[in-house]
Amino acid sequence: MKYIRVYFLVLLVYTIIPLYASIDSDIEAIQNASEKEKFKLMNAFKKNLVQMKEEERIQAMTKLTKHSKNVHAKKALDELKEKSKLNRMKKYIEQQQIHEENIASETEDMNGGDNDED
Repeated sequence: MKYIRVYFLVLLVYTIIPLYASIDSDIEAIQNASEKEKFKLMNAFKKNLVQMKEEERIQAMTKLTKHSKNVHAKKALDELKEKSKLNRMKKYIEQQQIHEENIASETEDMNGGDNDED
């Protein structure tokens, strides 16, 4: 069991830290680039965002907007956070519905499935 924890920790360190280092270096490169180069770098950054998980994407966009005065980036981040919130709410509702269905099924099984319809 200890080996699994160590393996997980090593895996986490080697996947998460390079991701954040890459994001930071990408943002720094965007900030220091010429106007023409910024467009290319931002497009590459956006392509990377698409491949990230939702939470990673939010964190990357948060870092970008902290260093940027771009209104569009802040708006995109707000929309992303709202979409993430709605997705979490939707998943919660779906889980609650499944839970209620399971309770109803268990209750029916406990009653022997008898229906008193005459």
